Parts: sequence; structure tokens; C-alpha cells
Amino acid sequence: MKGFIEEGVLPTVLRDLYVGRKTGFLHFSRGGERRSVYFAGGTLLHGDTNVREERLGETLVRQGLLTEADLKRATGFMLRDKKRLGAVLVELGVLDADRLDDALAVHVRELLLQVLNWSEGEYEFEPKEAAGLEPGFALKLSTGEVILEAVRRIEDRDVIRYAMGDIDRVLGLSTDPLLRFQKITLSPADGYILSRIDGTLSAREVMQVIPMVPEDTIKGLFGLLCTGIIEYLPLPPKTPRPEFRPASNPITHEPSREAVPAAQPLPAPPSATPAPAAVTAPPGVSALTPEQEARRKEVVETFEGLAVKNHFEALGIQRASGEAQVKEAYFKLARRFHPDTHHDPALADLRDKIEAIFIRLGEAYEVLRDRNRRSAYESDLVARLPKQAHVNAPVREAAPEPVDPEFEAKSAEEALRRADKLFGQEKYWDSIQLIEPALASLKGKVHQRARVLLARNYLKNPKWLKRAEEQLLAVVREDASNVDAHVLLAGIYKTSGLKTRAFHEYRRALELKPDHEEARAAIMEVLPEESGEEDKMGSGLLKKLFGKS
Repeated sequence: MKGFIEEGVLPTVLRDLYVGRKTGFLHFSRGGERRSVYFAGGTLLHGDTNVREERLGETLVRQGLLTEADLKRATGFMLRDKKRLGAVLVELGVLDADRLDDALAVHVRELLLQVLNWSEGEYEFEPKEAAGLEPGFALKLSTGEVILEAVRRIEDRDVIRYAMGDIDRVLGLSTDPLLRFQKITLSPADGYILSRIDGTLSAREVMQVIPMVPEDTIKGLFGLLCTGIIEYLPLPPKTPRPEFRPASNPITHEPSREAVPAAQPLPAPPSATPAPAAVTAPPGVSALTPEQEARRKEVVETFEGLAVKNHFEALGIQRASGEAQVKEAYFKLARRFHPDTHHDPALADLRDKIEAIFIRLGEAYEVLRDRNRRSAYESDLVARLPKQAHVNAPVREAAPEPVDPEFEAKSAEEALRRADKLFGQEKYWDSIQLIEPALASLKGKVHQRARVLLARNYLKNPKWLKRAEEQLLAVVREDASNVDAHVLLAGIYKTSGLKTRAFHEYRRALELKPDHEEARAAIMEVLPEESGEEDKMGSGLLKKLFGKS
């Protein structure tokens, strides 16, 4: 394996070695520079270079992990005994095994980051068992993390699209448990993309149903593919299903009992039989295939039916459907009616109707996925029921019986416990999905704890600082003595450059809990400089607060 270095090459090379569990040296060269990293069973172990300032010893000195004197002493023993520098440092007691692992991880990461900045050069993989490697020195650097960082540095969108290959192939979770359950920190966006991989959708379909910028989605998919968490399944590209030809109920693709008598056979699947005369070809299209005829009929009937359907009927689900069923129904239909999927000339004149259907489906989903909005909507349905007089409208179901509040509260508390566990596992998106619907059923201290945990999840996404702030402000309005909320708010303001606000939040936290270590350390970084406030605080409140601990 060898080739030239250019943008987008390194992630795929690392993937081949990582997923293939190769053992050997991956060499990088440019002019007179050489850098190498060693893989054992696909796992990064150590690195080497002929660039003096990037060697292990110099890197450790630069990072403050080693002194110049210790490096000079260790180098003498290394040359005399022909041992690796890391082993010598441990034998001399300069580093213990744990700190050596940290040092090796820093060194390998810096070597690879240097290569990631190259716009030219060559790479070559040399399969080889390295001699003299001491057992037990496992590198504290996830190869998957390095691959994700390499992918995130790619700026050319076309590079990623090319590297993805055939995006009409179906994606599934890896069948290799070591890859599927590897320890790796995903961004909230990557976690959301991963949650959509179910073994039935192609990469193109995932891009269509996820409400993100397509370029961000495809980069996320490429990163997950390169880490081996997901893979293309060995299946041919998906083809339109026969059931796409609708019966009388286009939403569910099932025969409507009102329209089709029980003794009447179901419509035959699409065939070469000519379509009904009512289905005409749009301008510029000479003739329609049976599939195109069925698709046009489905779009028209769905569009016309939306005017008399409530949100449940629009999604083709029962009133008693839970959140998971709502989500499943929406994504199924969103794939079917996404405007970007319809480039067939036979549907060109129906694009406005397709967009209207898609918007209505999104509206129904947003209402039914939110517990409070859904409750208000169902109440409105019941109030309007006697006034509805559509001749062919299906009979509405009776309103569901009220849920026991005590049962609701216990279920919400259990959801909160699971969300807390997911947060500890760095599954922030999954944690958010459990907390948000549970908030309405929680009261008092538990409700505040849920809001704080939700804010912690939001803070994992730099774009959601405002969401986190709103949750925390609501907590301190309910209970001004919530120390965690004050500290998290202070952190938000500190990150945003609002030092005065951060200072007051840290001060409030210390007034409530003088021994709070994080607040004690951070408040010194945001002391107001104007009007001699720093001197006052240095001799006044801070001494008073810290003196209590």
C-alpha cells in the first residue's frame, strides 16, 4: 500500500489499517522529512521521525513532561543499551507506565497532525512485526478519534463525495463488535446521524431525511465509515417497492376499508398494464411507465386528502401511538415525499404539491413529538369533533383515558435516571431525547435536576449555548440556591467573554457553597478589573468566602 498524499487520502488509509487490523509501519515522506507510526493489530502504538524537534524526547520537553537534563541522561542509557526512550524513562523512574502512555499518545498525535497539514508527499505501509516492543504499553490514543479528526479537517466537499463511493448502497452498523462498540467521542451531530443507520437506508436516503446541511451529513457519514462504526452492506442498490403503487389510502399504502369492500381483491402490483385514463403525462413527457402513473396518483391523492386529515391521519398512525411510532411514521413518509428526491420529469409539474405534503408532514411531526403541544392539539380535536361533517371522513377515535399522574411521574424519573447514565456514557443526543419529554411530568427538585442535566447535554454542542442558558435561568428562577446552575451559567458567560456576569454567578455559587472547587478556581480568572473591584475582592469577599472552607 503506497501512494501520494493529498486532501482526503489519510482518513481512508488509516481506515484500511484500523479496520483491517494491520500490523506494521506507516511511513510518510516529503523531501528529506520522514515520519512513521506503528500499528499493531490496527492499533496505534508509537511514532518516530527524523525531524529533530518532533522526536519523542523533544516533544516531551516541549510539553513540560520531561526536563532537558532527564532527556540527556536517558539518551545516554538508550544509546548504550539499545532500548527505546520510553522504556529507559520508566526504568530510571522519570516516568511511570501511565505517564509514558500519555506521552506516547501526545507524540503520535502530533506527528499525525503534522502530516494532516501536508498538501503533498508520499505514504507507504510496510507490514512488519516490530522487535523490542515491551508488552503492556498500550497507547492512550484512539485510532478512531484520530480518523475523525482527519475527516473533520477536510474542506473540499467533492473530496468527501468521491471518497464515499456509491451513496445508493445501504448502510448498516458494523458486524465487528470491536468496531461497533469502540470507545470514541462523537459530536451530537455524529450521534444523531448514527441513530438513523438502521440497515434499510442508503447513504443518500439518510442525507434526505436528516434535517441538517447535506455537506455536514455526508462528512459525518464519511467519518463513521472511516472509523468502521458503520459499513456499506453487501446488498444491491435499493429499487422502488411494488407497494409504492397506492390503493385508496396513500398514506399507509394499505387498502382503505371504506373504499375497498372486503370481498374485493387488492390492486395488483405495477405491471405493463396501461394506467387509468385519468392519469395524464405532464408537458414534455410523451408516455408514463406504470410506476410513474402510480406515483403521480399517490402524490395527487395525498395532497388532496391532507385538507380533511388531522395530524394523526396525515402520518397514518393511531391516536394512541407513542413517540417512537410517531417518529417512525414521519421518517418513512419524509423519505417518500422529500422534495429533493423527486427529479423525475414525470413529477416536475407536481413539485409544489410534493413540497406542500412534506411541510404538512413536518408540522404534524413537530406537534405530536412534543408532549405539551400534542396534549393541546388533542384537546382541540375533541372540542372540534361535533362540528366536523366530512361525508367520507373516517370516524375519530375516542379521546384516550387520562394517564395516572403518579405513574407519569415515576416513568419520567426512570427516564431521567437512564438519561443520566447515557450522559456518563457520552451519549448526549440519546440523553436529550429522554429528558425533553420527561420534563412536563417532573416537579420540584427532580424537575430542576432534569433541567440542569439537559443543560449539561446542550453544552456539549457549542451551537446550543443559548438553549443551555435558558434551562439554567429557569432553574435559578425556581430555586436561587441551586449551586450547579450558577456554576454552569458562569461557565457559559466566561466562554462568551462576559466576565462580569460570570463573576457574579461564581460569587453566588461560593456564597452558597464556599468549598466549591471549580468556582474557587474559576472566579480568579474573571475578577472585574474596573474601579478597583479586584483589590476589593482580593481583600474582602474572596477572603471571607474562602475562609469558610
